[in-house]
Formats: sequence, C-alpha cells, structure tokens
Amino acid sequence: MSKTVVIVDEHLFNKLLGKLDHLNEKIDSINVAKNDGFKDKWYVTEEVCKLLNVSRRTLQNMRDNQTIKFRKAGRKIYYKARDIEEYLESISCRTVDEAV
Repeated sequence: MSKTVVIVDEHLFNKLLGKLDHLNEKIDSINVAKNDGFKDKWYVTEEVCKLLNVSRRTLQNMRDNQTIKFRKAGRKIYYKARDIEEYLESISCRTVDEAV
C-alpha cells in the first residue's frame, strides 16, 4: 500500500483549519440543540459571569469544585437556567441561615 504526501501552502492550510473550526462549532450547536433537556433556557459562560457577578476564573473554580452544574459541548460550556436558579437559592438560604 503506497502513501501519498500532499504539500499545502501554510496560508491555505490555516484557511482550511479555520473552516474546520467553523464546521466544528456548527456541529456542536446542533448537538446542543438535540441534547436532552436543552429545551430549557441555557446560558454560556459570559452570561453566567454577568448573572452571578463573578469573573471567568471564579466560574471555573465553581465548575472545578462542582459548586455549579454545567454541560460541555465541544469547546462551549453551557449552564441550565434552572441550575443557576438553584445555586442562587442555595446561597441566599445560607445567607438567611447565617443571619439568624
């Protein structure tokens, strides 16, 4: 079995990689749309940072510590609105309990 070597210009190669990244993002968005439970409202990282008034790094720590639930599709991370609400309720309950 013989193998063929193809030499491609660096500019064309980078253009091809860009198109592959674009296709991958499209596929990821399709997978997210078909995923079970994705009929509810979902947020991306930037939106959750604004909602919780935290930095991206803090949100990363929250994911690492399993403080907040998330799903990953490709390179995108999604947070279910219901999970964000539950988190907010849990911290407001702690605040009320601490005040009593």
